[in-house]
Amino acid sequence: MTALLIMVAAPFVKAQVHVGDILCEGNVVVSPSSFAVSGHTPIGVVFHVDGSRQHGWAVGLNDLGKYQWGPNSVDTPLRNRMNKLQAKNDLDGYNNTKTILEGGYDIPFPAFDFLDFENGWYLPALGQLKYLYANLDKVNESLSAVDGTPFSTEEDWEFWSSTEYSICNAWSMDSSGKFYHKDESYNGNKDDRKIIRGVRNF
Repeated sequence: MTALLIMVAAPFVKAQVHVGDILCEGNVVVSPSSFAVSGHTPIGVVFHVDGSRQHGWAVGLNDLGKYQWGPNSVDTPLRNRMNKLQAKNDLDGYNNTKTILEGGYDIPFPAFDFLDFENGWYLPALGQLKYLYANLDKVNESLSAVDGTPFSTEEDWEFWSSTEYSICNAWSMDSSGKFYHKDESYNGNKDDRKIIRGVRNF
């Protein structure tokens, strides 16, 4: 009975998933070469696979816009990560996002509020953005194949992470793959407007 329940509850994924595979509705994962004839609707592209080779993280097909991270005078319950090593070790964007959205604040946190968290989408932690950037070529190839929006390698862009630096700052990643906050003479205030794009676990 236990095995049956696990089979019913667990979403379908390929026997082995690879970076660049397409995540589709229903948590179905298909290879780029099989997507056109699969009949499935894409929702994201895999950018990291864990040791099981069946689960990992996928990034959404399109940017959601430019938004402020949140008010720059509110220190959230998130751990303040005040150096790059600490920040790059943060891989838990899901719980970061959950903490903000369930915090009971009467003020907006736009970078979090505009995600479809109820359906599994969250603002990636800085360490997750590190993995995304490392696999940008494969991700962009698959995004183009499913009519998503590739990450530009020629234009400047800045993406918010869900990793907090301090009461006034949060970490972001730019188009060169570098990570910043304001104390590095880079404008990383929480009330700056930067791009957000959701990621999700599968």
